[in-house]
Amino acid sequence: MKPSWWNNNYTVLMITWMGWISIYLARSVLPPVLPVLSAELGMTHAQSGLLETAYLIGYIISKLPAGVLSDRYGPRRVLASSMIGYGAATFLVSYAQGFTDIFALRFLVGLFQGVHLPVANALLSDRFGDKQSRAIGFNESGANVGNTLAFPVAVSILSVWGWRTAFMVLSVPAFLLSVATFLFMKDEPKTQQTDDPEENHNIREYLWVLIPYALSHATYNLVLRTTFTFIPSFLVEFKGMEVAAAGFMAMALPFAGIFAKMGSGFIVERTGPKYAICGSAALSAVFLASLVWYPGESLLALNLLILGLTLYSFSPIIYSSTTSSLPSGLKAMGLGMVTMFGNIVGAVSTSVVGALIDGRGYGFTFLAISVVTILASVLIFAVMSKK
Repeated sequence: MKPSWWNNNYTVLMITWMGWISIYLARSVLPPVLPVLSAELGMTHAQSGLLETAYLIGYIISKLPAGVLSDRYGPRRVLASSMIGYGAATFLVSYAQGFTDIFALRFLVGLFQGVHLPVANALLSDRFGDKQSRAIGFNESGANVGNTLAFPVAVSILSVWGWRTAFMVLSVPAFLLSVATFLFMKDEPKTQQTDDPEENHNIREYLWVLIPYALSHATYNLVLRTTFTFIPSFLVEFKGMEVAAAGFMAMALPFAGIFAKMGSGFIVERTGPKYAICGSAALSAVFLASLVWYPGESLLALNLLILGLTLYSFSPIIYSSTTSSLPSGLKAMGLGMVTMFGNIVGAVSTSVVGALIDGRGYGFTFLAISVVTILASVLIFAVMSKK
């Protein structure tokens, strides 16, 4: 029985939140098993980075059509269908015979998962109004819950049954949630176009508003893709940890991100997006660099926790600031544009970072990314300071 204060807005919020959990259970199975998978299939670090690039190419392609599909078929059908798609693609990775197979399937995972962010956050922005930053922050924390769960579950399955079974098991929640979405989520009323020029807007009118958020998302993706893809391998190869221990240690990043995202709405309400975004970017750079500045393991867990708090706090701020700056009919498209640009940077950066690690090592690569992130935060601050 539902409590008296419960309404359909909270049903939508819980479905989109659990959607992020199932997305990251399917998505995050790869990094903790990557050392074993790469060794078995003979892949280099550059090829490992290309697997994330494949995912992001698919993720990017579906960003802009997501809003159109949502308007035409409704968020309920789009979200539920995407869950079936990425669940099936993740399951099929368990039958992959080489790099090419996994590359193609990770592309499909990204293609189906890419619609969730713009569709879900635009939906929550309309439903929660001036409290949207808190709702979106809570919603985005689901990604970190899924990421946190995926690491130990994947490592546990890996140690007993192997990496192929890990992909099978972590694809199942997507199928279950698709059924729940069809059953419990209601169809949304379609947005009506009017002849009033005050209500009909063009996305070009808002490009200057979107530019700093697109730059912010690109900076976020640079650091996120580096840590998401390479931290488990970094802990094994640079810190000398065992694969299982590295998988559990890497869990500190997304675990801290759960609390960072839930608190992000309160942060932006008090500081504004400019200081919240730029401060988080600069601090993320500092704590990424400190991973290689201090070679010992005594402060490693604390370093990863703080990096997780700073890194994951500013993505919901970017999303809620973007949607709150746009009229209802443009929210999904505008958010799709912002995240598409950031994901393009992420798609390019993973293969570049992998190649840098192959050629120059983890120390040089992590410090270089930290410097770029500091410079980017200064640029974003300057752009957001202009009217």
